[in-house]
Amino acid sequence: MADLSITASEESNGRVRYELGPDNWGSPVPDLRHRGSTLEVPTDSLVDVVILGDGYTTESGFRAQLDLWLEAFFALPVYDTFAGAFRIRALFTPSDELASTGRNSFYRVSLTDSGTGVAKDGWWNEDDGDSGLFRRRLSESVDSFDDVHLRRYSSNIDVGDSYAVRNRHLRDTYRNLVVSMLVGTAARENVRRDPGQQLNGRVAFGANAIHEFSHAFGFLSDEYIDGRDRANDRRNPDKPSVFTLSNLTFSDRDDSVAWAHLAPTGRFRRTGGRKPPPVAGWLWVGGVVHTGAWHSEYRCLMNGTHDNYAFTQVAAEDPTANADGSYTDENGASLRDLDRFCAWRQEIVTIRLQEKTDQLTDPGDPSDPTEQGRASFTRWESECRENYYAALFVGQQIRDVETSYAAMAPGLHGEPLWQSDLYRVPHASSTQETGPVHVLEDGETYLLLGYTAIPWAQRPAAGQTAS
Repeated sequence: MADLSITASEESNGRVRYELGPDNWGSPVPDLRHRGSTLEVPTDSLVDVVILGDGYTTESGFRAQLDLWLEAFFALPVYDTFAGAFRIRALFTPSDELASTGRNSFYRVSLTDSGTGVAKDGWWNEDDGDSGLFRRRLSESVDSFDDVHLRRYSSNIDVGDSYAVRNRHLRDTYRNLVVSMLVGTAARENVRRDPGQQLNGRVAFGANAIHEFSHAFGFLSDEYIDGRDRANDRRNPDKPSVFTLSNLTFSDRDDSVAWAHLAPTGRFRRTGGRKPPPVAGWLWVGGVVHTGAWHSEYRCLMNGTHDNYAFTQVAAEDPTANADGSYTDENGASLRDLDRFCAWRQEIVTIRLQEKTDQLTDPGDPSDPTEQGRASFTRWESECRENYYAALFVGQQIRDVETSYAAMAPGLHGEPLWQSDLYRVPHASSTQETGPVHVLEDGETYLLLGYTAIPWAQRPAAGQTAS
């Protein structure tokens, strides 16, 4: 178990510094290239996390949030398992006022008109006085940790701009530094929004701080639907790379779905007609947009509420729809798990951590950073993935979550999750073998080949079995 202690040291002007879980720093972590072995991440390769607070008028209020942040962070198995790869510190600077639309808090974070969220309009790059002060004070606070890691990704990385992870996310940005800013307001103690790239770094603002941190650290996308009428305009990368991995897919062909190895037809084989029903690892509707984007599991830390459907996209049978068949904006189903990533999100975070701490490179690798990213992913698949499965008990995780899904009845009439039309089986391609691993019973074939393709009116009623 990770160290959850926090030590504080007071400074002048009311500032307080904190070390979070200091016994974790540099402690042994699994060596995924050598099963059963551990290694210590060198100090100059640790991932630095700096937590700042805007709008906190008392140290006790900020300290209480640090306790919650640390507990929530290590509640996730991947962060707990690799606790020794992180060095987490924080800085309290007293604010004369709570964060508000008036922008009189210490860092001058800009809020939405309602005062309940960080504005999304790019204010952090504007030329006005408050935004300039935000950038200056943020930089000064981070630089006050004189040993913070400032190495960057190469400015020559060229992964393209049509994907979920794009050039602007990587080029010349800090590789081993993530800033998490907690924002205290009158409306809520922490407000949400990850503005992405800031001062060549990654800054996460969060109501759920670990969700936002994972955006910034893992380049993970939101999985909720943010507008039921929105369609996707992105595509999957042409070649897999540790730099372009995404928790979303924009293709429904099985040879284009990056998590196919975690699907029921992949490494951990599960078939329909057995209990629990195999629903993890298929294509689940939504990834910010509604159509043309999918994620790999019903629930996850990277999901949320917004415009999610609870069970079906057919309004008459959807618990999140209004009685007249309409939907209320931003009033969708809550599909966020606070203490777990799905299996594919967890794997991406692990790969990001291996890449940032130099575990996926060898002498003789390509000098071109773009090609190096592809070589590192090949090494992950050939040398690390099976060891990762063992270190994180991935097969058991999948079995456990499918057992929990089997107990869910999210439909309007108590229908089980496996009857949902929110998921589908990827289309088979001509370049990748897919399908069942043995002769299936009728009920198994029905689920495995895509129960969701059958018109809703022809589906069995709740409690009945497919035939």
